[in-house]
Parts: sequence; C-alpha cells; structure tokens
Amino acid sequence: MKKIVYSFFATVITLAACNKADLTTYQTNDNIYFDLDAAGNRDSILYTFAYYPDRLQDTVFVPVRISGIRVDQNRSYKVKVIDSATTAIANQHYEPFKDSYVLPAGAGSAALPVVLFNNDPELVNRSFAITIELVPTEDFGADLKQIITARIVFSNKLEKPKWWEMWLGAYYSQVKHQLFRLAATTEDLSMNGLDAPKNLYYINKLQALLDNAAVWVSNNPDKGYVLEARPDGNFDFYYSGTPEKKLLYRKNTSSGKFYFIDENGNEVI
Repeated sequence: MKKIVYSFFATVITLAACNKADLTTYQTNDNIYFDLDAAGNRDSILYTFAYYPDRLQDTVFVPVRISGIRVDQNRSYKVKVIDSATTAIANQHYEPFKDSYVLPAGAGSAALPVVLFNNDPELVNRSFAITIELVPTEDFGADLKQIITARIVFSNKLEKPKWWEMWLGAYYSQVKHQLFRLAATTEDLSMNGLDAPKNLYYINKLQALLDNAAVWVSNNPDKGYVLEARPDGNFDFYYSGTPEKKLLYRKNTSSGKFYFIDENGNEVI
C-alpha cells in the first residue's frame, strides 16, 4: 500500500514539474493593436466640427491595447501614416504624429491622441481621412495584421452616423441629420435592439417636425425657430439668431404636402 501511495505522489510531483516547466518556457511576443470595437467603432472613427463650430482644433483619441503581459515599466509604440489611404495634409488638417508614444507601466491599454485642425474652408464641403498603422518597436510587435490599422474621417459637416441606417433607413442627408439633432434633442442612437423603445421615441420626435413644421414651431417656442412665408407660397425655416441660414420648406404640388429640401435639392423623407 505504501508503495502505491509513494508512486501516486511521485506521479503528481512529476506532472506538476512538467506543467511548471511548460508554463515557464512558454513565451510569445507582446503585440499592440487598435481596439476600435471596444469604443463602438468598426474600422473608422468619424468626427465633425459641425457639432462644435467654435473649435479651431480638437483631439480624437484612438484606443490601443496590448496582446501580452503587463510590465512595471513604460513601453513605447509607434504609428505611421498610410499615404495611399490618406487625404488629409499634415500641418494643414492634422498635427504630425510623434516619433513614439508611451504605454504607461502596468497598463494594458492607452489612447493615441490625433489632433485635428478646423482651418480649411473645404471641410464644410468634404471629408478628409487619415489612415494610420501601428509599426513594430523594441517593446511591441505589430503581428495582428487585421487590427493594426485605423482610419479617422473628419469634416466640418454632418457625417452619416454608423447607427443611421438601422433606425432611419438608407436615405441620408445633412439636412435630415440637422433636423434630427434639432427635434430629437440627442446626438446619437444606440445599435442595441433592446433600446428600440427609446430610439423610436427620438425618431417620432423627428417625424413630428417633418410632418408639420408649423405645428412643431408652435409647440416648441423655446427652440427659437421661425417658419416664414415666401412669395412663391413656400416657407423658409431658420433659427431666429441666424436668419442667414435658411432651410427651404417646399410644397409638393402633386400631394399638397410640404417637405424640407435637402442640400441636393431632394425632399427630406
């Protein structure tokens, strides 16, 4: 019996020693990657100065994360701009990237700052993009090829949000987006189906404005918007503080219904 017991413990000790040896000798390179999904993004980060017209510059933070172990010392990571996939110009549209960035001691993630400039008047008419890629350093590899690039798309105009088609359909225009922000009094809708009641509440507030702008203006005097008749029988819709920025509210002669007209001359539906 004693021999059996001794044999059993010898086997356990041997297995433990093997496992310990396996754990000790297993090694892998620490890698760094962009963790865009954790921030609610897919492959791009969208930003517009249209939400903040008084800002001449702003900073977008791109989340990065390590695949590996945390250590008790600062480590560095680097990015490069992919010129073939970038339309923005350094020093004109964004601040050039530094030679390297610090991942603090003990950290498993960080935020890469991307400084954007709001100086180019063309930002009102079009979007610019910066595509960046993580590159290897002495501290980190960049072997996770599917998730080491990120794209920042920015402008001074409203951009189609990632949730738009889920809740508002395929048609998008800056005018409809502007009206959504005005009527719904929110910037974003979630992409969680469980939030449907809340999101539909916001959509219904937009629909009330689209259905009858005159009633909406009457019911929301605190908003400060005006619906002013034009000689041709249509209306101008604008904020009383900026009367030079008017939206056309035009009658459809076939249906007799009034529609806001978007930046492309189409009816907002």
